[in-house]
Amino acid sequence: MFRRKGYHGATMEEIAAQLRMTKGNLYYYFATKEEILYTCHKRSLEIAFKALETARESDKPADERLRMMLRGYIRGLTDELRGAVILLEEGSLSLGHRRQIVRLRDTYERALRQIIEEGINEGRFSESVAKLEGFIILGAVNWISKWYSPDGELSPDAVADMFTDRLVRGLLRPARS
Repeated sequence: MFRRKGYHGATMEEIAAQLRMTKGNLYYYFATKEEILYTCHKRSLEIAFKALETARESDKPADERLRMMLRGYIRGLTDELRGAVILLEEGSLSLGHRRQIVRLRDTYERALRQIIEEGINEGRFSESVAKLEGFIILGAVNWISKWYSPDGELSPDAVADMFTDRLVRGLLRPARS
């Protein structure tokens, strides 16, 4: 419903109907529409951190760990969250919820940057500014929400593979001849 009508345009009644439940049942789980928004943001970060944990547990080189991290997050974003365009509505969160989400998001961003720095130190990635590279990657990944459609021609796996390949390849140190 958020995808179709936007956060501000969707009503609790419409959300309940989409979920095939009564508005009263929906209010049993969520006191407000903003709480649903917060839960969506939180779930996306849970997916991101699960992919990060998988990458951290690996003993593979930084480029492969970055692939694991990005692929897991993009796949979750496109499959489980079906594109989750609502994730761009962070400004609609209450101050307390927004602070929690920003804190978690910043932690994830630092972890991404750390893997990029490790890749640079390993000589797998070109010398660069890891913070800026992280912003480029996150900007591209988070924008998927604006255009991805679960009914489109690309599967979650295809989107995850294509994005991961392009983003990681852009960091790799060119092969010497």
